[in-house]
Amino acid sequence: MARKETTNGDLRTPVVFLGAKVATGLDGRDEVSEKLFETFAEVYNPSLKDMEVASGHGVRASLTLKIRDPLTAYQLDNRHFVQIMDRRFSNHLWEIVSIRPDFHQRDFLVLVLGGDGSG
Repeated sequence: MARKETTNGDLRTPVVFLGAKVATGLDGRDEVSEKLFETFAEVYNPSLKDMEVASGHGVRASLTLKIRDPLTAYQLDNRHFVQIMDRRFSNHLWEIVSIRPDFHQRDFLVLVLGGDGSG
């Protein structure tokens, strides 16, 4: 069976990558989210492989994202969070558990997101 190729038409869910930074002010312990990058992604349920990777990190895999590799525009980091701009996931922040290249289509990255999305 031939593997389905991802096209631009499959990347239809907007996603925002966020980082945490210390808020300015008297109390330097507050953190605020900082938008780092936004793009479109293909969002789908995690495979058994993705669930196994997440459980190895002590996190329950919740979603898998496939995005075009941003190359130098943005460097992905598992300390960052993802917000999926879809009404079904509104205002939830997801942890990045795993980042790996898609070996079948070299210009894409696969991200496993963990947690319950309650942000």
